[in-house]
Amino acid sequence: MATVDLFHYARADDLDAISEEGLKVGSKRWKVLSELREKCVYTWLAPDFDVMGYNENPQYVCLRVRVDSARCRVAPMELISAAFVNHIGRGQPKNPDLAAKLIAAYEKVAVPLHEYLPGMFRAPEVLVEGEISADDIAVVKAPESGMRGEENRRQYTSRWGEHLIRVLGVQRTLMQLPESTEASVNRGLAVRVAKHDDATAYLETYMLVETGEFFTVEKED
Repeated sequence: MATVDLFHYARADDLDAISEEGLKVGSKRWKVLSELREKCVYTWLAPDFDVMGYNENPQYVCLRVRVDSARCRVAPMELISAAFVNHIGRGQPKNPDLAAKLIAAYEKVAVPLHEYLPGMFRAPEVLVEGEISADDIAVVKAPESGMRGEENRRQYTSRWGEHLIRVLGVQRTLMQLPESTEASVNRGLAVRVAKHDDATAYLETYMLVETGEFFTVEKED
């Protein structure tokens, strides 16, 4: 079996329990009705993929987990965030039907680890099916910092910018993703479904009316 090193942030106060019991499935932060996410531990491809700000929070420590790659699927955390604000009504009215659509899309587009390509999702979280044994976990005292997560987000933005230009049928344009999103909304080709955020930016998630695809845009301050 091929093994892979992934990364997870945990509260320092929980280290004793983790050293005995390992990592349990499910998320303490976002409770939504995702069967896929509830049976997995969520991790990152590298420490700098974290979009929750845990890498800069002294109350959290970075853990390296070594697992069988066949247990892993990559999914877009940005859609879970968008589903959550619709589920609880944070900053917008509750919309359980829309939350369910976002969760269904999240689960549908999840791919095996070896199929993930840079920029496929804005915040790619790696879902490890089942609990992770304490024997397969180690504390990373000095997590390697880098630009991989930021580069992934840049490629995601570029990919969706190009896609929206095709949707708009524009031959040549200097529009970036925010501008092409606004043009798509004005033409009735896209609708906003969530306003949310993470540690990297304020975000808005939209749905393409014709295909039902969801994409997330960084909101200008």
